[in-house]
Amino acid sequence: MAQRIQTIYTDGACSGNPGPGGWGTVVYFVDGTIHEMGGAEAHTTNNRMEMQAAIAALEFVINSKQSSPVILYTDSEYVKNGATQWITGWKKKGWKTSTGKPVLNQELWQTLDQLNGQLSQIAPVQWRYVRGHSGNFGNERCDAIARTFAQGKIPQLTQLPSDQLPTPVVVIK
Repeated sequence: MAQRIQTIYTDGACSGNPGPGGWGTVVYFVDGTIHEMGGAEAHTTNNRMEMQAAIAALEFVINSKQSSPVILYTDSEYVKNGATQWITGWKKKGWKTSTGKPVLNQELWQTLDQLNGQLSQIAPVQWRYVRGHSGNFGNERCDAIARTFAQGKIPQLTQLPSDQLPTPVVVIK
């Protein structure tokens, strides 16, 4: 893929918590091109959908073979803090919280950690928090995608032609 990723926005949504959920990811390229992704789960939580959006973003960056840093915006302090601060302690404690309880969503955290680790060697991710529902266009678009999927509908997504998409690579877990 010749295009360089500039920023990525991610968001998750859930109708009821738990309940039907959706996630949205919007990739902005330096040349102004946009690629949108999303998905749904029938029974999930908002935090899981926030994490799934971030996982999809990291997988996209890995598959793009980009070698320069990427800025990833999330309106989930849970995802940002988990990925940048808490995860180190969780791993040291055998995936237990500071109170000794098992970390919720451990399998998603492990996937996020593995992907983030791969990227730290080739295209480090700069995790940034953006306040949700504050008029930030990238965040608002991700929210609309996630909510539409959570409602059981399929949103119209702006996507690159298939011949411009990165070829998926095998991710070793």
